[in-house]
Amino acid sequence: MTDDAISTLYRKPCPSCARQYARDSRACPFCGYVEALTSETEQDQERLYGEYLAARFKQAQEEVEHLRRAAGLHPEDRAHARALALAAADLEALGRDFAAYRQNQHQTTRTEPPRRATADKECPVCTATLPKTVGRCACGYVFGAEVVTTSSTCPHCTASVAAGAERCTCGYLLAAPSPVSGIPSLRRR
Repeated sequence: MTDDAISTLYRKPCPSCARQYARDSRACPFCGYVEALTSETEQDQERLYGEYLAARFKQAQEEVEHLRRAAGLHPEDRAHARALALAAADLEALGRDFAAYRQNQHQTTRTEPPRRATADKECPVCTATLPKTVGRCACGYVFGAEVVTTSSTCPHCTASVAAGAERCTCGYLLAAPSPVSGIPSLRRR
């Protein structure tokens, strides 16, 4: 397995600035882009949390009933009375949490849609999907540079490199960056 393949296991490109950052992170440390959870994922998480609270509340109710029966059979045993008091307090707290969750479910309204990247173009060198506003890919390819040849060969590793790329995949700097606009630089007299 190559180093590039291993690094893609742990890193991913930012859809906004195309820089690589940790795969398990939801925010890009370079440009601040935050990945939005899809509404399906959010709904699934909310549904699972509600099911957990309901099951835990039912379990606490059954535990309180069991301890009431045990305390009724042994009224002189203080351990049963303490266990019943703790279970009742736990049931009360779970009841408040479950009621708050149910009330929140009825009042939840989404005011703004999740933030999504607008991926409008693909890098011809590394095939990364990038937003329309990005002028340079993380691999070094400059969008909009006028290029005559379709590919070249890296003098360091002899790999085929797409035209317009500034660096080879081995890291060799191929040429000085070409201007993005067609305006030549001003000359001094």
